[in-house]
Amino acid sequence: MLIKELRKITGLSQAAFAKKFRIPLGTLSHWEQGVRTPPDYVIYMMSRIIYMEREQYKK
Repeated sequence: MLIKELRKITGLSQAAFAKKFRIPLGTLSHWEQGVRTPPDYVIYMMSRIIYMEREQYKK
């Protein structure tokens, strides 16, 4: 479910988020629904990228 929260922070649709991170849309959907669990490193990398992008916009 953390993936869905990260996506909502970005304001992107599922399709746009999946495209941005080069994840199949079905995989993203399964992660958000709790059908599957993404690897911890994927969550970490996504959160770091999102954080860095947000910090860059503040400057």
